Amino acid sequence: MSGVQLSYRITGYSCPMMYLFNAMNLSPVEKPGQRWHPRLLWVLIFTGWTLQGAAQSDSLLSESPYHAPRLSITRLVVPSAFIGTGIYTLSDNHAFNRFRVRGEIQDHIHGYRTHLDDYLAYGPSALLTGLTVAGVEGRSTPFDRAGLWLTANAIAGALTFGLKHTTGYVRPDGSNNQSFPSGHTSFAFAGAGVLDREFGRTNVLIPVAGYAMAGSTGYLRMVNDKHWISDVLVGAGIGLLSAEAAYHVYPWVKRKLTRRRNRHALSN
Repeated sequence: MSGVQLSYRITGYSCPMMYLFNAMNLSPVEKPGQRWHPRLLWVLIFTGWTLQGAAQSDSLLSESPYHAPRLSITRLVVPSAFIGTGIYTLSDNHAFNRFRVRGEIQDHIHGYRTHLDDYLAYGPSALLTGLTVAGVEGRSTPFDRAGLWLTANAIAGALTFGLKHTTGYVRPDGSNNQSFPSGHTSFAFAGAGVLDREFGRTNVLIPVAGYAMAGSTGYLRMVNDKHWISDVLVGAGIGLLSAEAAYHVYPWVKRKLTRRRNRHALSN
């Protein structure tokens, strides 16, 4: 299998997620006339190209069995705490609430705005790709790593944008009613979660860098007055849970891909 063929296969797997984003008319970057799905498609194509060194034969799928990790309760505690705290701050009946936090942040930054959050959201995924290109050994094969990343982002996308359109919370700046939860933050933490699973045992600084970029993304979303703290905390929790879920959903996804490949091979 060539690098181009592998890139096409990975991108083809992502098509349902692309269609979902397009059908829902989403704009996670929240700029007029700008959509996220072309950017994400570019990332997927680029990721596929990075796997060409691993695609040495047509038996790539069948000869690299994937074993899901054991479910870790400790990995569910932090995202659950994020989500619980985020929901708690939705109400203005507590001393710690989204309105007070927003006021504190905006009072200290004096109107400062930045576009850095639009790029930091891709940071953990870019680091994941860079380490793969460099040949750094991780938990999974490069092909499985790409599949896990795609699965995590698909889950995060479905949960995040489903909630956005269901809850209808207005953004702090009043620009629209798709504030809750933060898409930038959920995708950043989904990438950081996969990065942690893949390279956490290789070097502790790798997941630290991923979570630092993800956390900075969430903070800058509040600095830019695009999100409440509730949006960011719940988005972070969704991203982490999506990454964890991907490692248990992906075996089913891979079996489907393997069967499709085998049927295609038999038909030829």
